[in-house]
Amino acid sequence: MAVLDLARSEARRRILGLLFADPAREFHLRDLERRIGMSMGAVQHVVRALEREGLIKRRRLGNLALFSPNSRHPLYREVASTILKTVGIPAMLAGALAGVPGVRLAFLYGSYASTFSRPGSAWSAESDVDLMVVGDADPRRIGRIAREAGGRAGREVNYTVLGVEELLGKIGRQDTFLTGILSKPIVPLAGFEGADPATAIRCGPKDLSRRLRSTG
Repeated sequence: MAVLDLARSEARRRILGLLFADPAREFHLRDLERRIGMSMGAVQHVVRALEREGLIKRRRLGNLALFSPNSRHPLYREVASTILKTVGIPAMLAGALAGVPGVRLAFLYGSYASTFSRPGSAWSAESDVDLMVVGDADPRRIGRIAREAGGRAGREVNYTVLGVEELLGKIGRQDTFLTGILSKPIVPLAGFEGADPATAIRCGPKDLSRRLRSTG
């Protein structure tokens, strides 16, 4: 779909993922800059292009310009569906997990997460969506969230729920599975202050342990 073209730029992909993951929400330029972690110049360039293409609309609120998806665009449904199945998954999961008691940390890892860390990389049908939740949240509720998100995205969301002490024990034993996960970029969903689901981060075992202890 040429009008979507997620591979055109990293900023375009992040902005579309953020806007279409929550179509009812409006964002101003500074908010977009902060949320996607890229320069104002890059944000302005993408926003101008998306306005020209009619994919997003602008609303004035005093001196503030607010942007949101344009539901009247003839390809709105197709674009929204594609975003939801690709780069919109983290924002969708982050929103669902925000209201769950007991979630200390949550992140995506694996091949899907890697698409958020390399400029020009692209999501594909082969990209697994792997979710890790740490804390004492009800696993059944996490399972429902994973199934609902997977159903909306047309993808299976695999999930693992670990208690805090269980995870810290794995870190102490240098568990090979966990070490392998954290040797690659992850996409933060909950419990990572200052991070955003639009951007992958590096978080090794020691960093993860510090985050858990600081939020206890």
